[in-house]
Amino acid sequence: MEGAATSNTMPDIFWMHSNQMFKYANNGILADCSEIIDESDYSEIAAANAKGSDGKLYGVPKDKDTIALLYNKELFDQAEVEYPNEEWTWDDLENASAQVNEKTGKYGYMAYSHDQIGYWNFVYQNGGAILNEDGTEAMYTDPATADAIEYYVNIQNNDWCPTQVQFANTGASELFFSGEGAMYYAGNWDLVNLCNTYTEMNGKWDVAVLPKCPDPAKGDGRAVISNSVSYATAAQGKNKELAMDFLAFLGSEEGQRIQEESGVAIPAYNGLEETWVKTFADNGFELSVGNLTGAFDYSVKYVNNPSRPDWEPRVEQVMLDIYAGTLTVDEGIQKMQDSVTEAMEEY
Repeated sequence: MEGAATSNTMPDIFWMHSNQMFKYANNGILADCSEIIDESDYSEIAAANAKGSDGKLYGVPKDKDTIALLYNKELFDQAEVEYPNEEWTWDDLENASAQVNEKTGKYGYMAYSHDQIGYWNFVYQNGGAILNEDGTEAMYTDPATADAIEYYVNIQNNDWCPTQVQFANTGASELFFSGEGAMYYAGNWDLVNLCNTYTEMNGKWDVAVLPKCPDPAKGDGRAVISNSVSYATAAQGKNKELAMDFLAFLGSEEGQRIQEESGVAIPAYNGLEETWVKTFADNGFELSVGNLTGAFDYSVKYVNNPSRPDWEPRVEQVMLDIYAGTLTVDEGIQKMQDSVTEAMEEY
């Protein structure tokens, strides 16, 4: 994409992930889409992810996502544990994991190292934050943030959770669908693919909203990270006028309904969540995905700022160093704080 951008040979229409939005928007590569759509038609988070630093829309919101707790109904039944529900807390997650492990010998909740699908959710449920509201300051050393990261890292110390070394050899989804693990977190964008890949497991697993923090430092303990992708076109594209017309269609209610028939993503357009839910029933997939749409009421915007491409890999490596034992949690949290701060200063 970078080579195409510099040579002005970008496609007429392309997806723009929020990770790269600032980079391309702030450097004048993307066309301003503010005049072709009504921002109020879309979820607040999806619209925010389509903006550059100047607050203008440089993409048409395509979708929005959420994170789900996947659970193996057969393992829960064998362990005689009730299925997860919206009242579950971290304590319930731990207790169920311990019971499943004790009675079946299988793993409980599998907490692999990840930000959006892992510890970020715990941080915000505890009332912490990764960045401050305007994205200008790192918040890793905030007590609510640090405590949640420590909690998430320490999950691995339980017998019912695989280690990061084990995850490097066999992913959580493989362990889950082979019956070796009872729970893990996954993005809603994975669900259709999982249904199609593991057809023999249909009806044997389900999804629930994320457990809440039982005693948060701030807030009510509920939060889930939500991200989105946008449709975009180049500011100097050869077919810009036609591309802008098509972008307007893609962002319309009709266009959003059409693209959601695949069931892969939840429409960014307000009020179309049930379009995505219906797709699963229409295809015979026995998943309670309707449980997930209400989580948008307390969703948190995907953590992002212009320097994120620089600090993200640094932070990811620090987390792995913590898991490997080459850094203590406290040392790692300070190093993550410093890494993000330095990246913002360099930017």
